Amino acid sequence: MSEFREKAFERYAELRPRTFDPSPCGPFAKAIEPVFRKFYTPYLPAKKDARILDLGSGNGELLYLMQRAGYATAAGVDLDPKQVEEGRKRGVKNLSCGDARKVLRDSLGEFDFISAMSILEHFPKEQLFELLKLILAALRPGGRFLCQVPNAATFYLPLFFMDFTHETPFAPTSLKQALEMAGFVDVRVSGIRPVVHGFKSGIRFALWKLIEAWLRSIQIIEGGPTSDLCRIFTATIFAVADKA
Repeated sequence: MSEFREKAFERYAELRPRTFDPSPCGPFAKAIEPVFRKFYTPYLPAKKDARILDLGSGNGELLYLMQRAGYATAAGVDLDPKQVEEGRKRGVKNLSCGDARKVLRDSLGEFDFISAMSILEHFPKEQLFELLKLILAALRPGGRFLCQVPNAATFYLPLFFMDFTHETPFAPTSLKQALEMAGFVDVRVSGIRPVVHGFKSGIRFALWKLIEAWLRSIQIIEGGPTSDLCRIFTATIFAVADKA
């Protein structure tokens, strides 16, 4: 690991704080959990005893949700010992501190499902391609990979440029391209839109649909009809890809 990456990530949780509060009335339950149920749950393995690995788990938010959904053996790894300790204090199990790439190299063909949330954008392209190949190799035939990244194609909330440690920007088309170059098949890219789970979120969803229609009309006027991937304007996007 380079000196920059070592220095950047040893204080990442301190410089980019993110509190994990799983209480029923907290922001986690009101915002993150509905997104998990809406967008990610449909792609999880059918068998609850599936081998699952979450890369760059941070304080274990996604791992916590998967374990609550019945995937008790789901495991995660993160470089930051402070975030790992916080997750353990919050009740997240099977969360360890270490280098995700080493875990992948030591686990070839072992996993049914691997996730990487807000991780890929932290790698330069050559290292990213190596990581994607390692993920593919660590999956069993028919295994699935789920990833989430900031959408560099959005105009109103440039998440990619808000973190100095980000290296590679992704638009929906380039995310699909990268996964296919690494050898994944059946790649599906989607935007994370507002999820309706109450009155206020319903208003947000309706307003977003209007904004989305307006943006698509501008796009068509400027450049003509485009593909579905070019019509994803959300600040965050995710992809699901399979191993043949």
